[in-house]
Amino acid sequence: MSIHLSRQLYDEMVSHSMRSLPNEACGILTQEASLTPSDELQIHTFIPLHNYAADPTQQFAILPSDILPYLIDKRRRIVGIFHSHPTAASIPSAEDLSTLWHTIPTYWILSLQHKERPNLQVYSLKKTTTTAYHKLSFVIGQ
Repeated sequence: MSIHLSRQLYDEMVSHSMRSLPNEACGILTQEASLTPSDELQIHTFIPLHNYAADPTQQFAILPSDILPYLIDKRRRIVGIFHSHPTAASIPSAEDLSTLWHTIPTYWILSLQHKERPNLQVYSLKKTTTTAYHKLSFVIGQ
């Protein structure tokens, strides 16, 4: 799978995550619905969402009412779920792997463990008897 993300969208994800500290930030990534589903994702929009988790410093939760407008939007489709790890590496946690987000093509984690060097990783989650994750490559353009 080939994934393309603009520098501007990357910077928006980092800024949203920094503003959310000490809590985890979350959001969704979309691409135009007119694009034919393929092995190439062109991320067009990052939509920051509020983290409603009971303990937002350790997990994230998105309200269905916050995400529903984007699920039914005919102009764009959700191709990624994003969240940050304020103090941990950008590797899916056990809690990340137990979510139902495996139906979304990509799962993005931004580590702020070293704030001067944020580390963004993208995964695909596959649900079988246990959830597995696979790191994906991506390109940040200008």
